[in-house]
Amino acid sequence: MKIQKKGFVFLAFLLFVTILMLFPILGYNVLQAQVYEDKPDELASDFFIMKDAETRETIMQTARIINPGDKYINAENDLYRVENIEGNIAWATHVERITLREVPPDEWLQGALAWKGTIEESQQKKVTPPTIGVYHSHGAESYVPSDGTESIPEGGGILDVGDSFTASLRDDGLNVIHVDETHVPHDAGAYYRSRRTCEELLGKGVDVLFDIHRDAVPAEEYLANVDGEGEEVQLQFVVGQQNQNMDVNQSFAESLKSVTDSIYPNLVKGIFLARGNYNQDIIPLSLLIEVGSHENKKERAEESMTLFADAVSTYFVGPQGRQVSERTEGTALRSVLWVVLIAGLVLGLYLLISTENLEELRAKVNHFFKKEFAELGRQRGGGGEEDKEDGGGGGENR
Repeated sequence: MKIQKKGFVFLAFLLFVTILMLFPILGYNVLQAQVYEDKPDELASDFFIMKDAETRETIMQTARIINPGDKYINAENDLYRVENIEGNIAWATHVERITLREVPPDEWLQGALAWKGTIEESQQKKVTPPTIGVYHSHGAESYVPSDGTESIPEGGGILDVGDSFTASLRDDGLNVIHVDETHVPHDAGAYYRSRRTCEELLGKGVDVLFDIHRDAVPAEEYLANVDGEGEEVQLQFVVGQQNQNMDVNQSFAESLKSVTDSIYPNLVKGIFLARGNYNQDIIPLSLLIEVGSHENKKERAEESMTLFADAVSTYFVGPQGRQVSERTEGTALRSVLWVVLIAGLVLGLYLLISTENLEELRAKVNHFFKKEFAELGRQRGGGGEEDKEDGGGGGENR
């Protein structure tokens, strides 16, 4: 009896250990969503200011709630860690200037496909460009100068920003699904509601998710000279630290910032590593993007997302893929111009050889152009003799 009891206790212990081992895999996603569902991630009518504890200089401002332990990578890739909070001031220490990680997209996508069970990792070394999902957890967010208000429950200006981003990605040859659900109200449960949207997008084969937002700070916080071309609305990436994909999310954000920096320097103002998960536990390649502030003009925000779309396309398909349509059109035009130029040179050389003086050359040129333009006029005016003989009407073959 004692042996049976000891065996039962041992089996119970093994079961308990097994549950503990499986818990991070099976239960993490649901519990994380519920834990952070009841906690607001933004201030309703104020914003935080992150400052360097040593220099007292402002690092960044955001309406997102800042907590001790949060981190921030600024435009120059300086890493800061928040040590303590005093009111709406978050005091941070400078850790180091980092080198952004640049992970090849094939590595991400192959891992993502294997993660979804689509392929075995060893089966495919080269994968096709991803299907990108674009959505808005706070779809009522708007831009006051352009929309007249900071929030429109039926659908805010942020949806237009998502449309511009989507259109630009599609122009570059990427497959994109844009969901314009607003997930109102703008409360702590918005991410729980948008989680269903994420799951629906995954069901449609999406490999990458972008949750597009705007911040709520003074307009100047998101304005900067980009690539020496003038003042543009900046973007800020947000990565949630409370999810099992955090390291991949951060590497993805760093990779996109690195590519964007190389094309449009200063377009990305930083990467905020914040408390929360922002549904980024659902899929490894997931990123929340703040596009300016409620005080910026929506049209400028749309322009910035068009620029960012170039960077995203460059990252996933390379500059040759992003510029394929531009290059094709340019090549075709140049080919036509070369043909016209060569034909003109040959004609000119022939006329020059076959004439004895400039007066005769001028007369031949005038005769040639009069004849050609007259022929062109007859064709545009209703067709030549062959058209008339064909009867023009013959509608049986239409």
